[in-house]
Amino acid sequence: MNVFVETNFVLELAREQREAPPCRKLVSLARAKSIRLFIPAYSFVEPHETLTRRKLARETLRSELSKELTQLARSKRLAERASASQEVVKLLIESSEYEAIQIEKVKQRLWSVVEVLPLDLDVLRRAAECQADFGLSPQDAVVYASIRTRLHIDHGSGSCFISRDRHFDDPDLVRELVSLNCKYFSSFATALQYIEHAIAAPPSAS
Repeated sequence: MNVFVETNFVLELAREQREAPPCRKLVSLARAKSIRLFIPAYSFVEPHETLTRRKLARETLRSELSKELTQLARSKRLAERASASQEVVKLLIESSEYEAIQIEKVKQRLWSVVEVLPLDLDVLRRAAECQADFGLSPQDAVVYASIRTRLHIDHGSGSCFISRDRHFDDPDLVRELVSLNCKYFSSFATALQYIEHAIAAPPSAS
């Protein structure tokens, strides 16, 4: 079975979010050759864009919080509590550094297991179509175009596309996936149940 995932798969693993366990199981299935796991090349770049935005937001918050704590520390009554709150400032800094390290580790692990969908001229052209057809953002359009290009090449066997990005849960987009013999799932846990059942089922009699 061909299984397509995208940027939030990388982020789930890197941040150890709620659906990280089924994501790890999908990696294990790919390593065991039970499934073929595909990720668009852009989905290894986009996490850094997300991380940069979060880092800038945290830096702004850290700066403002640090200023307020400095002001509060001038009060003898509040000085001790303000000092203790500096741990929050430290956490904001360390969290961004930790996420950057984790994303790199996840990328290195995935590269030895997944099949990377190329970002080429054909994908860029299809991305423009996807923006117009489904109202996707430029980033989501590139991701979906990468997947759609592969599905047009190989849709003989069953496939599924898993993404927690609500923008892909578009009725017209889902119908197109179905026409290419690909099921859409918005939950990694639900998709994993479907995949494990599908690969465990005996082949149909001819």
